[in-house]
Amino acid sequence: MRRRRLRGLGLVALALLSACGIRPTDPIPGLQAPSGPVENTTPSLYWASPGGTVVPTSRPRGSLSGFDVIALLAQGPTAAEQSLGLGTEVPFDAAPATIDRVANGLDVNLSTDVSQLSGTAVQQIVCTVLGLQPVGSVNLRGGGRSLELRRCA
Repeated sequence: MRRRRLRGLGLVALALLSACGIRPTDPIPGLQAPSGPVENTTPSLYWASPGGTVVPTSRPRGSLSGFDVIALLAQGPTAAEQSLGLGTEVPFDAAPATIDRVANGLDVNLSTDVSQLSGTAVQQIVCTVLGLQPVGSVNLRGGGRSLELRRCA
C-alpha cells in the first residue's frame, strides 16, 4: 500500500512538474522575417586615383544599393570627383550586375568577361561591394570566367 501511495504521489508530482501552465494557441500571423545581407547606409564608391590605388568617396546616405553600384562605377565619378583626379577602370559593359550572398561572402555576376578587368577595376568593385556588405570575400564572375576570394587591399 505504501508503495502504491508513493507511486501515486510520484505521478502527481511528475504531472505538476511537466505542466508549464501555458495553454496552446493557434499560430499568430506576422510579417515575413527579414532576409539577405545588411547593407551599409552610408556607402563609399572606390575610384581609381592617379597613383594607381583605389580611393573611397562618400555618397549621400541611403543613395546606393548593391544592385546599382557596378553601374555607377562603370559610369565614372562625378565632376567634383574628377576634379580630384579620380577616374574609373570598370568598363561600361560590366553592368548590369547581380550580387548574391554565398557561404564565403558575395558572388558578383558582371555582364563582362572578368578575366579582362584590370587589377584596379577589380579593386574598385571588390572594395565598393564589401563597403556596402562587409562579409568575407568577393567572387567575381562573368564571361564564363571567375576571380575567386577577392578582398579589398
